Amino acid sequence: MNFTTREAYLDELDDELTAHHLRRKGKRFKKKLVRAQTEVPPGKVARFDPVTQLGVETEFNPTFSASKLERAWILEYLGPFYEDHYIADVLRQVKGGKEATVYCCQADEHLGIEFIAAKVYRPKIFRTLKNDADYRQGRVMYDEENQVLRGRREKLAIRKRSEYGQHLLHDAWLANEYQFLLALHAAGADVPKPIAQGNNTILMEYLGDATMPAPMLNTVELSRDEARALFDRVMRNVELMLRHNCVHADLSAFNILYWDGDIRIIDLPQAVNPYVNPKAFQMFERDVTRVCQYFHRYGIDANPRQLAREIWRRNVRRDSSEVFL
Repeated sequence: MNFTTREAYLDELDDELTAHHLRRKGKRFKKKLVRAQTEVPPGKVARFDPVTQLGVETEFNPTFSASKLERAWILEYLGPFYEDHYIADVLRQVKGGKEATVYCCQADEHLGIEFIAAKVYRPKIFRTLKNDADYRQGRVMYDEENQVLRGRREKLAIRKRSEYGQHLLHDAWLANEYQFLLALHAAGADVPKPIAQGNNTILMEYLGDATMPAPMLNTVELSRDEARALFDRVMRNVELMLRHNCVHADLSAFNILYWDGDIRIIDLPQAVNPYVNPKAFQMFERDVTRVCQYFHRYGIDANPRQLAREIWRRNVRRDSSEVFL
């Protein structure tokens, strides 16, 4: 295998952490590179049969017609969810981006839903995110098992940005989003219902139908009456989130999904707690400003600075004299 092919494979997966891991593993790395150049066979997995209480060998052979490289990616990151009876199939790619790729999956029949959205992260985004330390200030850090990181070695590795530290930081960003989704969905916010987390992936509620996923709000044309009602609904969510100790910190019409009058606020890995992050109000005001800017096109005239301060005062029980400076 030549150098170009190897690097093309690693670049395609866009996952330097996995690349380092595979290089260390030697034979496993070579096996994956061979799979990347040849027809990838269906993944053999052992699915637990609830009737017999035994593991039954079966094939994870997704319907989605991916490239050879992407198929290897899907088998590695979504295969375990097939094995554990969360998904029955991968149907199509919903969204590909620098942060993550989202797939529409057929849900396993025991879940009682038709589709699941599987968000598979690209770890590189969390090492190149601008001012990522601003978002991490005061944050409780979790590992891939959703256990709080307390060890001195782990904290030092994160601070030094070592390979191990990058791995921990990546897991912490994923766990941060999953924890906020759990809390906000339980509180009644319009966020996707979280279903499972693990293996670089979050499974969550899918919004859309069999042929089309819900579009982002910025691509939707609304009537003025609908826009007014939707603006009020988004702001109710912003306030509800704040009341439950969450500032989205990157909210805009680009990460609000819209479907038949319904919405879901998505993409919360960078979300912060207003009581522990000293820059939380600036992030909150920016969120409110972006929402107001989008709805201004529909004749909704709001003062985002004043609105942000009013909502903050109603819901955050801390001295606002400094944060409003």
